[in-house]
Amino acid sequence: MGVDAHGKNPTSESGKYFRNSWWWWRPLADYVIAIAPEIALHCTHWQSNDGDGLNEAYSRALADRLQSEIDAGRTEKYARGYASKHEAMPNEPCRICAGTGTRKPVPETGAGDLATGIKCNGCNGDGYVRPKDTWYPFDVENAQNFANFLRDCGGFSID
Repeated sequence: MGVDAHGKNPTSESGKYFRNSWWWWRPLADYVIAIAPEIALHCTHWQSNDGDGLNEAYSRALADRLQSEIDAGRTEKYARGYASKHEAMPNEPCRICAGTGTRKPVPETGAGDLATGIKCNGCNGDGYVRPKDTWYPFDVENAQNFANFLRDCGGFSID
């Protein structure tokens, strides 16, 4: 499941289609809103795929802003800070096994019998997992691909 952005009047191959999984899209959309709020406000549903989007003028303006951020190195700096923040997050107790490393038989969740229980497949028996926030990556390459799409899409809809 993901986000498919379709160009309304593409002028190149890169302007026809842009796709991200939700894991990649959410941080990208958040970044776009942060760096260009006056442009991004013209799309009110960045975090859904209900057909909202931007017209050609706003798409091109957003492409220019995003490219400017990339060229100035600010997107790379943001990506490093974003990754550092995630790396610093402590592991959390596994919700499937309640942090014990042993789970109840499927489909149940919760701590299993430690002597005879089943090794938890959620944490591989460790009892801890990475926080959910760390599942959402951000990098410059994805931002650049989106800028390329925006430049040539002729406006887009998020489907």
